[in-house]
Amino acid sequence: MYSILIVSDDGSVNNLFKKSLNGDYVIHYAKTPDDALQILFNKDIDITFLDVLLNNEGATKLLEKFRQISIDPTVVLVIPESQPMLSEDALRIGAYELLEKPLTNDAIQHASRRALEKQSLKKELGFIQSHMKNLQPVNKDMGLSEPVVHRRPGAGEMHLKYKEVFQKFSKVLARVQDLGRLADLTVESISEIFGVGKVIFMLVYKKEGLSRPYRYMGFDEGVANKVCFNNNQSIMLWLAKKHQILTKEVIEKEVAGNTLGIREAINIQREINLLQAHLCIPVLAYGSLSSVITLGNKITGKAFFDDDIELLSMLAGYIGMAVENAFLYREANLRKIQNENILENIPCGVIAINGNGKINAFNKNAARMLDVSSHDILGKDVKHVGSLFTDILLRTLKDKKTYEMSDVIHPVTHAVYTVSTSLLEAGGELGAIMIFSDVSEIRKLQSSLSAVGELENKLKSLENRTASSGITADLGNMLITQAD
Repeated sequence: MYSILIVSDDGSVNNLFKKSLNGDYVIHYAKTPDDALQILFNKDIDITFLDVLLNNEGATKLLEKFRQISIDPTVVLVIPESQPMLSEDALRIGAYELLEKPLTNDAIQHASRRALEKQSLKKELGFIQSHMKNLQPVNKDMGLSEPVVHRRPGAGEMHLKYKEVFQKFSKVLARVQDLGRLADLTVESISEIFGVGKVIFMLVYKKEGLSRPYRYMGFDEGVANKVCFNNNQSIMLWLAKKHQILTKEVIEKEVAGNTLGIREAINIQREINLLQAHLCIPVLAYGSLSSVITLGNKITGKAFFDDDIELLSMLAGYIGMAVENAFLYREANLRKIQNENILENIPCGVIAINGNGKINAFNKNAARMLDVSSHDILGKDVKHVGSLFTDILLRTLKDKKTYEMSDVIHPVTHAVYTVSTSLLEAGGELGAIMIFSDVSEIRKLQSSLSAVGELENKLKSLENRTASSGITADLGNMLITQAD
């Protein structure tokens, strides 16, 4: 079970966190920064929710204190929606994200899940980095540790250990579905593992035909915002065709071998200089260039050797697979949002169930017609929508047949519905969906119109009979007159 620290002197804030998270987490409370530090020293805390209005600059000072004493909790700032400026300094010195007031249960739970994922990734990355340091052998003559990547090829056992580390790192990447967080993690990890001061994660925008810095470290923000390369020219075209790591030395070799023109080489070199890069690493997704990672020089001033290039190539493969997953997740998420928008705008009620009879779709019109909140019914057994609709949906699922019915009368409300059902298949699982409309008012109107029609017919019939009687009387009078 995870542990959470709530740092706030506002009782209503503490109560809401207790209500939202109690039972799923061990929750600790602190009213002052000193109390918070005492708990953090003595407890293993996974997330710290920090009320930015604790006392003037209390939140910012507490974050500063964390850095001074090397405490590295995952911090979520709780800020008033109307005062976002309060959080800027705190974000710059280490807060993970913001949680705006007024707080809601859903927002608290969502922020907790995201922060726990961040904390988990930080721990796994820390393990990997620690493992990397342990692989650096000690130089017996100097008494200093020397990075193993500076050793010449031939250390087969060491290479296998590096491979194992990067396989573990790939598992961390595979868990990240958001492209932005994936890019952040990539930039951070490459900077720390390889000891470089500048790293850029460039994203290829295929529809626009351009590539721009997406995430970066140690690179001027003003310059990054202006960098924009054409995908069909110079460095991006070379990487898309060659699928190999690009360095200045590679360019020189290609020019010397007459496989690259001098003018094109100058353009590529100009773009490398603009990125302040020593290495440009292509990342492939679906077999084509999806992004590029550029590395500046090592902070130590040492060179990149063959082992570095091989390890970076391996990491690029892992990142490429993670980028594919992120693209798929983003596409699926967009499709889900589109489907939800369509579902919510359908002028009919929609109820869908999975193979276990649990409700997984219940739109606002269904909620309005049945007077039930979507939040109260999603994920629950279909019986919660009432016996009438439960019977129809379960019959659809069991018999694997579709139904179309008109004038279905609700046994309690006596509302009149038209109903149609269909089978659904998602992820290999069979479910059922119902679309229904409340036609009670229409039927009342039709009944009224029918009654009016009947009355009109009776009046016409009566008029006809009256007219006939008159005609008969007139004819009789005419005949009597003629006889006289």
